[in-house]
Amino acid sequence: MDRPQLLEAFRDFFHYGRKEHLRQAYLKISALSDPGSDPQKIDWDLEEFTFNKLFTGPMAPLAPAVASVYLDPEGLIQGNVTAEIRTFYESIGLRIDEIGSEPEDSLAYELDACRHLLLLADKLPEAADAYAGFIHEHIALWVPEFSTRAMEHCQESVAVKNVLMLLSEWVENETGNTTQDKEME
Repeated sequence: MDRPQLLEAFRDFFHYGRKEHLRQAYLKISALSDPGSDPQKIDWDLEEFTFNKLFTGPMAPLAPAVASVYLDPEGLIQGNVTAEIRTFYESIGLRIDEIGSEPEDSLAYELDACRHLLLLADKLPEAADAYAGFIHEHIALWVPEFSTRAMEHCQESVAVKNVLMLLSEWVENETGNTTQDKEME
């Protein structure tokens, strides 16, 4: 599996939220991680509605895809957690031009940072260390809770639910905390 391509597809799925973008990203995710799935039977209007209900609104999202919601003691967005992520991005050579439109600790941006580090890791060993540290010390601390919360509210969804399960599996694989390991504990 091409990990940077998978991260790019996850990023696109969580970034755009419109049914055509959801469909395109889902097709890519499916091809990379679940080739046997049949995305032709998916109601993309329902998926777009579910995506917006969970992650964007117009009402208060049920499972915001922003690290601060899960890591800040008060759930404060654009606070200390966001500032720490902004500093981390700067340390690895990333800059977000659209500051303010979406928090820097949104899932789409964080997945893109992971992708960036994976691409650099072939040339710079310290990028591989930064990637592993970011996954273990940040992503793994909030994405599982985010995925669980979101899955509780997407019963009728096919694509959103599948992507959330695949995202959880990705975190487990990257941290070495597979379901099999948990069962043995």
